[in-house]
Amino acid sequence: MPYLYMRLYNLFVILFLFTSHVFGQSFAQGIIYDQNDNSITNVLVTVSGTENTSFSDDNGKFILKYYNEETPVIFSHPDYDTLKITLKPYENRIIYMQSIVRTNDYHLGFMAGFIDFGNKNKNKNLENMPYFLGESDVNRQLQMLPGIEQGTEGYSNLFVRGGDVDQNLILYNGTPIYNPNHLFGISSTFHHKSIKNTKVHKGLSSARFGGRVSSYIELESEKTSNYSGLDGEFEMTPLNAGIYISSINKGKGFFTLAARRSWLDLLTPPESRQNSINANIYDIQMNFGKVLENQDEIEFNFMNTRDFYFISLQDDSVQNPSNTRISGFTLRWSNFLSSVKYKQKLSSVLSAEHQLYYSGYQAKSKLKEELFDINIRTIPTTERELLRGIRDIGMNSDWTYHRDNKNTIHFGLQSSSRFFQPGKMTYTSVGYPAIDDIETVYGNEKYVGSSEIAIYAEDRLRVNADLIFDLGFRQVHYAFDGFSKFAFEPRIHGTYYLDNQDVFKFGYNRHNQFIGQLNIGTTGSPDNIWVPATELAKPRKVDILELSYERKIGNQYAASFNLYSKTLRNLVEVSNLSDAGDPELDWQSSVVFGSGRSYGGEFFIQKSRGDITGWLSYAYSRSFRDFEDLDDDEYEYSFDRPHMFKAYLNFTNPISDWNFGINYIIGSGQLFTLPIGKFRDINGNTQLEYNALNNYRSNTYQRLDISVIRLNNSYGLEQEWRFYLYNALGNKNPLNVAAVFDNTNFSQVQIDRAYLAYVPGVAYIVKF
Repeated sequence: MPYLYMRLYNLFVILFLFTSHVFGQSFAQGIIYDQNDNSITNVLVTVSGTENTSFSDDNGKFILKYYNEETPVIFSHPDYDTLKITLKPYENRIIYMQSIVRTNDYHLGFMAGFIDFGNKNKNKNLENMPYFLGESDVNRQLQMLPGIEQGTEGYSNLFVRGGDVDQNLILYNGTPIYNPNHLFGISSTFHHKSIKNTKVHKGLSSARFGGRVSSYIELESEKTSNYSGLDGEFEMTPLNAGIYISSINKGKGFFTLAARRSWLDLLTPPESRQNSINANIYDIQMNFGKVLENQDEIEFNFMNTRDFYFISLQDDSVQNPSNTRISGFTLRWSNFLSSVKYKQKLSSVLSAEHQLYYSGYQAKSKLKEELFDINIRTIPTTERELLRGIRDIGMNSDWTYHRDNKNTIHFGLQSSSRFFQPGKMTYTSVGYPAIDDIETVYGNEKYVGSSEIAIYAEDRLRVNADLIFDLGFRQVHYAFDGFSKFAFEPRIHGTYYLDNQDVFKFGYNRHNQFIGQLNIGTTGSPDNIWVPATELAKPRKVDILELSYERKIGNQYAASFNLYSKTLRNLVEVSNLSDAGDPELDWQSSVVFGSGRSYGGEFFIQKSRGDITGWLSYAYSRSFRDFEDLDDDEYEYSFDRPHMFKAYLNFTNPISDWNFGINYIIGSGQLFTLPIGKFRDINGNTQLEYNALNNYRSNTYQRLDISVIRLNNSYGLEQEWRFYLYNALGNKNPLNVAAVFDNTNFSQVQIDRAYLAYVPGVAYIVKF
């Protein structure tokens, strides 16, 4: 079957290459900006005196086909002064349009449910947002958007529109990352300076994206700039010290480096770190790109992260003073990502982007016991090591073909070979007198592989000046251990511009997911296991419907309203945590299968100009699960939050030395499963009694976070002190809850809560 896909793909490429040279038309193309270098979408581009027209796309790019050698071209948009320029054949121009006084530059393009911090949500100084423990984190920014929740209090995980964490595909410069967490989920592996822009597809997406049923999150490093030169900063927080360096040569290339490491462990003596307790984390991202002489582009991306935790305990035997037993536990997990991209401009109407990538994630825990005995020359040692992980080797070839002024076609081939290690336990025992050395391996001795190959095509059809359709499909072939499946995914999206330039959007998508994560620990824990879809655990499937309405309000505000509905099938939940984590057992015997649904509405209003910027949002969302083996009835999903109001306000004055940021959230509490009573069975053992899953919702969630930023310029360096306070009102938002019973009355239950309040943070930054 992969051979068949390759033949079809080659046929597509040859066909488009042929048609691009058959017609002897001339082309003019370029990109349109306003005076602030923001791309302008939906600009009408017209050959003067004719009906030959085209429009700029979501990125401000246009391409116009015509026959004359030199033609006057008119650029017009309701919010900008009309411009008339003579373009030459095959010329690639940068066009600047002057906005009408007090024009609102909010970007009305892109699909429903899409948002990013470069176009759709252009709020300045997101680094002024209050952050937990002072750690700037792109995930914390996303958690303040409607439809995206943090899950457990204090964590940086992302639950998008009723989906689970593993249903998000997080791409760093196009490469998937499989555990984007430090500190068991408290912080992400991405420092805000390592990410230039964040894009989120909360439901609908183009046919280029596939493999997840909840969202697609693109994290992009800095590659271009309005200036050339060297830039950087050093940052220190209570947890980490980090550095960021960027060298941008505009139009020629770039180099960026972002690195962080924890520093508290360096204050302890080396002997203590080696023999008693140690913990440290680091991450590094490095990116390099160059524009070649033929104007093709090549770039290399690299990322490495690691968490390391070690503790050792000494047990001095009272019965035998000459004996000392030392037990040590080590836990580490890491990501390694690398990729190379090559961008080609083959003709005026045909371009391509090719990528090879590798993404590897590994978690390793080790329990080691050593017996020190003055009567034994060797050191008897027992060791248990558990290894889990995943490796992903992929190739993408994405093409764009401008068929004519009304049709732009995207198509490509994508393949991924994944190798899973659900669990390999190695037990060794060496050095014991009169006992043979032992080395035994349990579970999966080798990684097991799956393949996923997809071809896709999508036509962006401009029906007229007001209506755009994105019509596409994605055909996937998946194979694992004798099980194979073809999955067809239609993608339909429409954009309609109203007379007042407001936009109405609608769409339908189907997505399939051929990979999942078994949660046998907390969300973001390295204990969780990545597993493939199998004949028993079939690929997850979702059907998405969405409607959206967007409009500009005055010259500073923009608002959007979204309605969505999702139907999920072939979901997987762990039914037995201990068995699912046992490498000697098949994980498929410890899971159950079910379905789900979610729906909701999101209102979002933002202000992106002036000293005070930010946004307000309200989301009504419901999410349900139906697992017959867990509950007879449909039940609310663990992170179902019906009502959530969020506000982010940022004060930045260019002549003030003080900046401020405020986060405020109020909404429905989190769900927990609690017993309703307890009883003694016939053997006299105490048993807990439950009536339903997620049967307890905590009190209304409310949180106020504050940041205060002090700017200072001295010795030719820009310096900042940032002070943060998380949960400044001291609300008892639970980390977890537990049932406490009166010993004299097994049916009288009290709720015991653990919560975070008044958590301070600080950061010191030097820019150079």
